[in-house]
Amino acid sequence: ERVSLEVFTCRGELPGPTALIVGGIHGDEYEGPAAIWEIADTLPRERVTGTVVLIPIASPLAWQAGTRVTPPDQVNLARVFPGDSHGSPTERLASFLFDNFGRNCDYLIDLHSGGVEYDFLPVAGFRGDASPDNPSYAAARAMGLPALWRLPDRPGVFSREVARLGKVTVGAEYRGMGRLTTQGVRDYARGIRSCLRLWGILRDAAVEPVPQPEALYTSRWLLCPAEGVFTTPLRLGDVVAAGQTLAEIRNARGRPLAAVVADKSGTVLAVRSKAYAREGDWAILLGTRVEMP
Repeated sequence: ERVSLEVFTCRGELPGPTALIVGGIHGDEYEGPAAIWEIADTLPRERVTGTVVLIPIASPLAWQAGTRVTPPDQVNLARVFPGDSHGSPTERLASFLFDNFGRNCDYLIDLHSGGVEYDFLPVAGFRGDASPDNPSYAAARAMGLPALWRLPDRPGVFSREVARLGKVTVGAEYRGMGRLTTQGVRDYARGIRSCLRLWGILRDAAVEPVPQPEALYTSRWLLCPAEGVFTTPLRLGDVVAAGQTLAEIRNARGRPLAAVVADKSGTVLAVRSKAYAREGDWAILLGTRVEMP
């Protein structure tokens, strides 16, 4: 099936670096595409040095279906970069995005949310050390989200594979549950503009100050130990103790089947919002707070 991508390009009057802003790698995530469309509508070309490339919806078939995976092959686009030009439909799409855009940018912002199945604390993710000398860390700070997140080194993720080319990358998460929050759109659009200023691509004065992040986390996913109905009293940002029961898996009649127990103390960064879960599904993202430099 042929796929058409909507791509906006703003080339400034002066030469300079290229920033790539991508949303909609998963088809059930909405703040990123909405913020990118806003930037496409409002970015002043006369104040741009270099080039800004905007891709609101990187996976159009998944977007149309409202799913995390691409319908033709049921593959998660965010797990197959750099792709395969002779592979499945999703692998071919990954190859096209990586070769035509990922390889040709200097900076990348990859915008996500928790989709229809999760609720995610707004976090700006970076790769490498939490150091002011790390440009990925500096860009994550510039996003202005409440927390910083040292991204896991998961193969196939767009920002991870582009970073391996020596590019500066940022990956962000913002709420989810299949909703579009106006605050999320505002925060993402503000973060995009802030990064463009940091990189010397956008020459304008910030309309509003960019908040400083309040915490820095590493993280690990706790998995659902059984199939059934997932229930939890937790809220984003809750601090939990080692050995604490965080959620239960129940059968259709409400009988307990298994529990999700914290192996360490930590902070809830993301929590499953879809009630029905299968064994091995992500349950809770538990963050470990790290001192910020």
